[in-house]
Amino acid sequence: MPNPFKKKSNQLDLSSVIRSARKKEHHLFRHRWAKVLVATIVLVGAAAGYGIWFFFDLQGDVQRRIPSIEDVPGRDDNQGNFVEGPHNVLLVGSDSRAGLTKKEQRELGANPVKGQRADTLILAHVDPQSGRITMVQFPRDLYVPILDEGEARINSALDDGHDHLVRAVANLTGLSIHHYVQVNIAGFKEVVDALGGVDICITEPIPFDEQTGIEITAEELGMVHFDGALALRFVRTRKTLEEGDLDRIANQQRFLAAALDKALSTGTLVNIGKLNRLKKAAGRNVVIDDKTDLFDLRDLARQFRSFHADTYEAYTVPNRGPGMVGDASVVLPDVPAMKVMFDALRENRSPQEAAGGLDIDPSTVRVGVYNGTGREGAATKASRDLVDATRRGASTIKLVEVANADSSNLRRTVIRYSGGAKTEAEFISKAIPGARVMKRRTPKKLDVEVLVGRVFETRRLIQINPIPLPEKSEPPAGCR
Repeated sequence: MPNPFKKKSNQLDLSSVIRSARKKEHHLFRHRWAKVLVATIVLVGAAAGYGIWFFFDLQGDVQRRIPSIEDVPGRDDNQGNFVEGPHNVLLVGSDSRAGLTKKEQRELGANPVKGQRADTLILAHVDPQSGRITMVQFPRDLYVPILDEGEARINSALDDGHDHLVRAVANLTGLSIHHYVQVNIAGFKEVVDALGGVDICITEPIPFDEQTGIEITAEELGMVHFDGALALRFVRTRKTLEEGDLDRIANQQRFLAAALDKALSTGTLVNIGKLNRLKKAAGRNVVIDDKTDLFDLRDLARQFRSFHADTYEAYTVPNRGPGMVGDASVVLPDVPAMKVMFDALRENRSPQEAAGGLDIDPSTVRVGVYNGTGREGAATKASRDLVDATRRGASTIKLVEVANADSSNLRRTVIRYSGGAKTEAEFISKAIPGARVMKRRTPKKLDVEVLVGRVFETRRLIQINPIPLPEKSEPPAGCR
């Protein structure tokens, strides 16, 4: 029982004071933190709002109306959703040097040119349902009809505008173009720098390239940071890469996907300074059609990034190799093979399968052609026809001998081969329908003998084979 006579102390209990102070401090802290949190949300929301505004504003800067671009085909599924059908994307790297100083052009191995041409021109056929992608690269100097304007190098069509190039490619291939993406050589460097660089996992060393100046050693493998200059060297390098153009295409696609991921990331969309730099750079140097938005572009890049033999094929447009037109060096088209390739894409088929799957290098086949008709010049003409019928690009059969046969009264053409040359004989026989094929000892210098009879006709063999995919190596520890 408390003592009623004991006077209460006027001094406050120390523990009560401490508890009260802590309670006030905690209340103030919570109040301040709430303010900070609210302020942060407001700032991030404002930045995100700016990012959304930026997204649509940038999209407006890079989109161009290209009348020849067609709507992506598709259908409605059972739930009423639009399902994309197979469609075609034209990817263009312009060689415009606008914006590069002479010093930068020299440092990047980019010689000065006037106007703009298509330094890289790729038609990508995409089937969203199967996940298959077929990439077809056009040689820059491919000499083909450009609409109704006569023949010229395909890369020159861009000089008359985006729509002119789209119409030229559509007319040449017979395919509709549904997306258009173009990046200028100078703008690529500027866009990457505006992003603050891009990180890419490099799994194989890149030997020193004298033309572009790039080199990535074994010690540098892993996540490599690319600024604009290094990135431009990276996507232009091909001569020192094992698979040449295909490796370059793969590098370009990997880099594009990584750059778009970064451009559309939250870290970029809330960074107002970076957004402004990116908008300025992209607006000057990137072009997409007005039916394609930036997220479509990102999705396309992610699809292109996947290299798997089951879902991906890469080709070069069939051609007969280099030739001269007047004083100009060009690449001559292989028109029959081109027709097979683009008809296959229109039917959503593999060009290799459409061509029959034949795969033999004509230059490895040694042939002797002999006149068995008694008619002067028959063997010479037959040898020319056989070379044309069996050529694959610039590769042709090796004509070892063209002469007269022992007999001059052959009606039916005869193909003879020794025991180890059955494959070569079958190859030649496909080009000479109706010929009789015989196993017989032939001179060591020959794989196949062709004895030309009075009945001699050739049939063009079409070989369309994908470029071998680079083998994927295990990513370095720094990439995992």
